Amino acid sequence: MRLLAPALSAAMLLALCLPSSSPAYPGGTMHYVTDTGPFCASCHSAAKAEYMPEVPGKYAESETPGQKHYGLVNAMLPPSPYLELSKDQKEAVINEAKLIDRNSSVTIEAPPRAGAGEEIEVTVKATGGNGPVICVMLVDRALRFQARPVSSSGWMIKGEPEVRGRDGKVQSDWLDRRGEGLARNLNFITVTGVEYDPDKKVFPSGQVTWTLRAPTEPGTYTLTAAFLYGTENSETAGYFQRPSGRILFSKEVKVRVTE
Repeated sequence: MRLLAPALSAAMLLALCLPSSSPAYPGGTMHYVTDTGPFCASCHSAAKAEYMPEVPGKYAESETPGQKHYGLVNAMLPPSPYLELSKDQKEAVINEAKLIDRNSSVTIEAPPRAGAGEEIEVTVKATGGNGPVICVMLVDRALRFQARPVSSSGWMIKGEPEVRGRDGKVQSDWLDRRGEGLARNLNFITVTGVEYDPDKKVFPSGQVTWTLRAPTEPGTYTLTAAFLYGTENSETAGYFQRPSGRILFSKEVKVRVTE
């Protein structure tokens, strides 16, 4: 223990001295231009404990905003980055986050049936967060740690998804970060240029449409969308404030694939 204590102190000091710019939300994952799943955002708070049925109930609850985010805001000891805030300031952080959560939603639209190998369109619409970006993922189940990209169950994403921002215009600036010569048929998309103005009740929004080729094996397949967004200002959110990000799933839809 005598040898371990200095190492722990050094690690905590390093964490507290990290720059205030976070590589995750609310600034987004601008360098992760690839397929992924909601497990990658382990630092985010999950909107519901039901997204983690495979873990003990207490652990699932610890991943929700009430404990993972607001618990850190109200913590009285390091490593909370909120220690310098007054009681009123802490309350304001929590109230704004709750306002954003109440105005955040994600939906998925897909045809109920498809022939084996047939191409279909799946559209995800998301609203919420505080910008400057929002992200959506097309996955197989509404599971925080065990969802997989749709390709894992036999779907093939055909070509580049169509991405539209809050203005309704098609955008490709995030996809343009993809390496030259690499395919752009990603299940994970970042929507940029979104607007947040709570006084005017304006929240970020976007729409992504994927063209999928159905699996060759007949059966019933589940699709859902994971929505990632932030609740705190990117200028003040530090490394340990990343639980201020959220993971919210759409409903699960079932597509019956026939011969």
